[in-house]
Amino acid sequence: MRDRFHPVCCMKSAVLAFLVLSVCSCASPLPTAIRSPFPSDDAERRRHNEELLSRIEERNATVEHDLEWRRHAYEKFLVKNLHEIDEHEYEGYARYLDSGAVYIIVHPAYYTFFQSGDSSSYENRSLLSDSNAVDRLLSEPVYFSTTKLIRAQEKMLRDFLEYMSTDRRLVILILPGGYQEYAGYRYRKASDEYMRFINEVTNESASVLYVYSKKPNRGTLADHEKKALMKLLIAVKAKEILVGGGYMGRCLEDFYKEMVQYYGERLYVVPEITAISPVDVSYGDASDVLLPDGTIDTVKFSQRLRTQLTGSREVRPNMKNLSDLDLFLRSAP
Repeated sequence: MRDRFHPVCCMKSAVLAFLVLSVCSCASPLPTAIRSPFPSDDAERRRHNEELLSRIEERNATVEHDLEWRRHAYEKFLVKNLHEIDEHEYEGYARYLDSGAVYIIVHPAYYTFFQSGDSSSYENRSLLSDSNAVDRLLSEPVYFSTTKLIRAQEKMLRDFLEYMSTDRRLVILILPGGYQEYAGYRYRKASDEYMRFINEVTNESASVLYVYSKKPNRGTLADHEKKALMKLLIAVKAKEILVGGGYMGRCLEDFYKEMVQYYGERLYVVPEITAISPVDVSYGDASDVLLPDGTIDTVKFSQRLRTQLTGSREVRPNMKNLSDLDLFLRSAP
């Protein structure tokens, strides 16, 4: 007669049950509400945050909810290419500096549009959707810590762009060059969802400009793009050049290595708006830098970027956290 209780089988079942429960516990969607990149106990900053977040919510619910505006958002970028501006106008952009700082974002939302999913099987339903591709991604259940980390990174950068464009701070986007024809672009044979996303998070702001990288999967600039960007930075007399985007050790490093020879100690990578590729982080490392609600522990994440090599990373860039930056900006004359 067989034993009705087998300890090995029971142990296997327990392990399987634990794994199932662990996966299911991670399956809840991330919180999607836009947050300020500068949370603060300072009363003046809190009031400023509340005002900007209210304006963002109102625009999202009205202007960007309108179907005609949405159609227009697929036709062209609603912020200016740097080459659309005469050089004598560059100096005027100094009024948008953040107490002397300019923000440069390399390949924003790269995961959502160029790395997530199989582009050949994507069904174009964007015009019918009330939300852009990043917002749809954030609303989906998340099962693994690496996926949760990359989505949390996408959300932090989305929130940052919404906030800073509404606050009229100088932000320069380095968009993937030739992305519309790039085989890795998920929406290559559909409506230009990347264009819609950029238009939604930049809010037609006069303080946001863009240039293109030389290739869609590298962060280096063609000579004419680099010269125009450097002329702008000289004209506005930028004191700090604060860089974010994706990915650390990849496209972002391409850009940093190209610019550090000119700007040295004035050039910083900002961890809170910087993404790591999911192929460069383990499940354990991703879990370690995540908080229980699925958001990023910025202290641990910053420490990881400062101490560990990521991807093909060859340099350890200067870094500055938004929390330190905000304290500096609030006390600046």
